Amino acid sequence: MTTTVVIPLINGLREAMPALALLKYNTSPEVEWLVVDNGSTDPVEKYIRNYIRPKRLQYVRNEENPGLIENSQFAYENTDSDILAILHGDCFVYEKDWDKRIESYFRDIDKLGIVGFFGAQGCMPNGGRIQDVEMPGQQSGWSNMVEAEIHGRRLKEPWHSSAIFDHFAMIYSRKMLDCTKGFRVGGLKYHHMTDRWMSLESLRYGFKNIVADVYCHHVGNLAASTPLYQEWQKKTIGNATDSIQIHIDNTKLFTDFWGECLPIYVENDFSFREGLHQGIDFKGNKIVGYKL
Repeated sequence: MTTTVVIPLINGLREAMPALALLKYNTSPEVEWLVVDNGSTDPVEKYIRNYIRPKRLQYVRNEENPGLIENSQFAYENTDSDILAILHGDCFVYEKDWDKRIESYFRDIDKLGIVGFFGAQGCMPNGGRIQDVEMPGQQSGWSNMVEAEIHGRRLKEPWHSSAIFDHFAMIYSRKMLDCTKGFRVGGLKYHHMTDRWMSLESLRYGFKNIVADVYCHHVGNLAASTPLYQEWQKKTIGNATDSIQIHIDNTKLFTDFWGECLPIYVENDFSFREGLHQGIDFKGNKIVGYKL
């Protein structure tokens, strides 16, 4: 079983350096790296080739940023690994040989579609997370991030069933991606809601999703805070720092498509919750085969 790690970057190299160095130290040397440089003015290629030096490297430069969906589609179409791990440049992975453990899950768990580092067992019609919690007011989510308790529950086991994930670390089975023909799904604009959409695609094609307790940290908005990204966003959507309208538009696309089979909740044994539970009317396994 083979793995390609995909790292999209658009400037922010100084901030990404420790994440890249950690990833190099903690990733098995046989893993392929695909670094997608989206028009950076920072010396990304020089730094990767001279200092990170992955044993297997594919470096690709886009003079214009095509967006995360197209970065992911390029990775799907231009690699042949069994597993495609898309990690953002602001994801710090602290576990040695994390990739070997993730590969073992794809081998051992029948029809495993996606592994994430932060997820939830349920999804609302608007893409919101649902999670059984341990106490009132606890956030909805599973992870083993450094600050896991801020975002929900800390995993106390190697992995747990999940429905949806956060973008910053999503690891895909190629078999699942072959069903969706990659990442161009639903007419979504740029990356907003793609994490939710791809998570549900896995479930509707009959695959399972899990969140793994890989110890990690996610900074968030590292790329979006750079002047180059903000210049691109101003040119593409008309606002350098506020992408709320794209989020609203994509949420509507998401709700219009998936609404009839949501909300869902994936139980610990991968079955689907059905009927009224704490005021939410769950749709059972209606998502499996939905609109296929």
